[in-house]
Amino acid sequence: MTALKAFLIVLAICFVSLAQAQGLDDAKGKRETIMMGLYPPDIIMKHQQRLGITDSQRKNISRAVQRFQSEVAELQWTMQNDQQQLHQFFSGYVIETDKALAQAERVLALESQFKLAHFKLLIAIKNELTEDQIDMVDQSIKSRTDKRGG
Repeated sequence: MTALKAFLIVLAICFVSLAQAQGLDDAKGKRETIMMGLYPPDIIMKHQQRLGITDSQRKNISRAVQRFQSEVAELQWTMQNDQQQLHQFFSGYVIETDKALAQAERVLALESQFKLAHFKLLIAIKNELTEDQIDMVDQSIKSRTDKRGG
């Protein structure tokens, strides 16, 4: 398997996982990320030729995605389990407040860890780009937004 194919597979898994874990549809998640001045890896990958992404940048971004995936893999399993347990607390007629809130805190802490890992990935990606590449991505996003009317 070529490095590019492996990179594409990792990115696909990454974004499926992100959408599931955050409960966001991909488009909304991307919009929120872009509004913060960060770029999901698929945007950079999609435009890598036009941006002039170097082999070194590609490798470093790929490594960042792989680090993210390995960091969140176990976290996602734990978070899914804890979310199911939380749902069980809420499904009864009477909710044991202390237990339910303790479980909610665990779920929120895991979600926070996941989001932090996601921010680390997005920051690593942006830090790999040159100022010219960042300007090109921003201009491309602005022109697409202008064409859509807002």
